[in-house]
Amino acid sequence: MMEFGFPTLSPAQINCDLLLFVVFENEFAQSKLVAELNANLDGVVLNILQDQDFRGKSDQSVILNTYGRLPANWVGFVGAGKRTDVTPGFTRSVAARAAKFADKNRARHVVCVLPKLTSSESALRMAIEGTELGLYRFDKYRTDPQPTIVLSKVDFVLEDNNGVVGADSAPVEDIQQRAKLTVSAIRLARDMVNETPHVMVPTRLAAIAEQVAADQKLDCTVYGMDDIRRMNMQLLLAVNAGSDEEARFVHMVYKPDGDTTGLPQVALVGKGITFDSGGYNLKPTGAIDDMKVDMAGAAAVIGTMAAIRAISPRCVVHAIVPTTENLVNGRAYKLGDVYYGMNGKTVEIRNTDAEGRLILADGLCYAVNQGVQHIISMATLTGACVIALGPYCAGALSNNDTMVREIINCADSAGEDMWQLPLSRKLKKMLKSDVADMKNVGERWGGTITAALFLEEFVDETPWVHIDLAGPSYIEQAVDDHIPKGGSGYGILTMLEYLSRFPG
Repeated sequence: MMEFGFPTLSPAQINCDLLLFVVFENEFAQSKLVAELNANLDGVVLNILQDQDFRGKSDQSVILNTYGRLPANWVGFVGAGKRTDVTPGFTRSVAARAAKFADKNRARHVVCVLPKLTSSESALRMAIEGTELGLYRFDKYRTDPQPTIVLSKVDFVLEDNNGVVGADSAPVEDIQQRAKLTVSAIRLARDMVNETPHVMVPTRLAAIAEQVAADQKLDCTVYGMDDIRRMNMQLLLAVNAGSDEEARFVHMVYKPDGDTTGLPQVALVGKGITFDSGGYNLKPTGAIDDMKVDMAGAAAVIGTMAAIRAISPRCVVHAIVPTTENLVNGRAYKLGDVYYGMNGKTVEIRNTDAEGRLILADGLCYAVNQGVQHIISMATLTGACVIALGPYCAGALSNNDTMVREIINCADSAGEDMWQLPLSRKLKKMLKSDVADMKNVGERWGGTITAALFLEEFVDETPWVHIDLAGPSYIEQAVDDHIPKGGSGYGILTMLEYLSRFPG
């Protein structure tokens, strides 16, 4: 990772390759630091910006040679768009935009001036995260030469109406530590989702969880096939039956230092389908192409645990991941099969492509058996959620209004889009089976809701929120500078924000 600094000097006095200003549309002329820079360069800066019609729009950027008139070799401006369009993740996104601009211009050391919109602590943390995440790329399988990232040091200067803002009393070392752990966790989740499915098989996913647990000093148990049979996880076994790759069931546990008696216990349950063919309800071409992404919920859960020490929450956190492929062979589960869930409820299989909810059901029952007080399930569960909310927003459904409101508030604070969908009991009749307690799929309508209603059957009365991240977990067309095309690591920022608020 690169080096970061937080100087309080005037940025025009700092020796660097590139002095870079991130400016709002039609506001840069009011900046005291830009005015100082303009004076140091005999007024040419504003004239050049005017000549190039630079207004600070989000798609605009300009770079100027200082010709030795400043300690910086170059001065650049990157547009931030309109101030009225600012979202909670603004600083993260514009820092990524600035980092890409700097790297494109082959700058090694950059001084980046950012508008201060939140506390210094939050702004600096998001700036580090945005810089690192904006430069992420998954190119390990590219054999053609790829340009190396030369950017190695970024000094952030925060500016408000009075000029340079220091880091206040913000604990700079703690800020950097949290940001770097968070970045590493999101990069890990992105790598897991982007990895080729013949490598990211269930045993590999479980091995990554074990390594994360070792690095973060967490308890970790990985259950193999004999254990899964012993625990009577029939639903996980059914989905796994069509694959030559063995299933795994992962249980990681974070415990705060000291006495944990009486602390809240939270379970994060992530769907780990490492490739989803749809089974005998085979997905068609186009729908099957990116089905390596079907373990993004598991990646988000494991990624959260990879950064758990960055926040050291005052709660016990259980990370639970059932993982398997969903493929087709002579042993694969079939339509009309009936299986028992761990809680004794029977499920008739009416669609083998509704497999994620089956393995999650075993994961949820396991979580309930741990005695947790809060459960959050995360999964790329339904295409219906993408149709309803679009590709950048997750859906949240819950049996507890207070808990789901808190989760959505955390998502908003973290800069991740999430919207509550109703857990309408009127649709429950769609899951009615003639031969079992329920079917694993409803009718065409309200697919995200009926999937969540199915999951609710396995949480007892435990407060529970289900996050359907089918859209934002894998980005087809990037719109945020810190989130490239491919695996996004969605959900980790929200979970870290949520867990950091305990005991609440």
